[in-house]
Amino acid sequence: MEEKKKLNIIAITDFSEYGETAVRHGAILATIFKASLTIITDFSFSSADKKNEKSFHSVDSIHFLNDLDVFHDHHLELFVLSDHFYPKKLFDYAEESNTTMLVIGVEKNGKNTFFSRKKAVQFIKPSRIPVMTVGNITPEPTVYQHVILPLDIDRQAKEKSLWAGYFSRFYCATVHILYTTYKDAFLKKKLKDNIDFTEKLYHNLEIQYQLHNIVPTVDNIDKYSLQYASQIEASLTVIMMTQYYSLVDYLLGPKEYAVIGNKAGFPVLCINERDDLYVLCT
Repeated sequence: MEEKKKLNIIAITDFSEYGETAVRHGAILATIFKASLTIITDFSFSSADKKNEKSFHSVDSIHFLNDLDVFHDHHLELFVLSDHFYPKKLFDYAEESNTTMLVIGVEKNGKNTFFSRKKAVQFIKPSRIPVMTVGNITPEPTVYQHVILPLDIDRQAKEKSLWAGYFSRFYCATVHILYTTYKDAFLKKKLKDNIDFTEKLYHNLEIQYQLHNIVPTVDNIDKYSLQYASQIEASLTVIMMTQYYSLVDYLLGPKEYAVIGNKAGFPVLCINERDDLYVLCT
């Protein structure tokens, strides 16, 4: 029987607080999913070979790597790549290395790090691999014990439910299914179908979950999940990216703009609606 290829996590750093937080989240994810961790130290949207202005061999960078010592007990396999990467090259490498998740640090306006909210969405949209966006708050090693799954009426629930469920299967986390209330019978039915599907999936996979009904109705359940997180000590929310932009999306930005690069630096796992989305074989 062919040996199962080890999973990999990729974290991109620009050596800012946001970039280093991305690496720390990446290390924790690698321990959870029993994966290796690859750190990308030089990334831009251009294929031109532009080296990061901050040398990887600087004193700060050495301290930055030493900070990963806390994960040595988990035998973390670490790779640090100083080659210049741009999106296509990175996505090709991710495919080759069996990467299951990408991690980036995002600030709304991008004043203190490479990824602004706009750049983050530009990066995430072409990816068939889920991308986690984080802020500059250093996570505890025990993060991800409670994960929020916001369900709505018009987004595909299967992929989002699967990925939230992985944190329960690999880490015994509790998935908190967040949904709002609708008066319209048609909208109620669409939401019920999504909830029924997720509950059936979770029962079959023996995933720990809780249901949370939000009253009164909220317009953006993804955005509301950030506000609700403190009530259940959640540390991650899972969202679907907008697949097709409307005129309003082009003018004001898609719904995920209210979530990615949030002020609290709350981690967000972003998943694209696409037929070839990467899924774990477990």
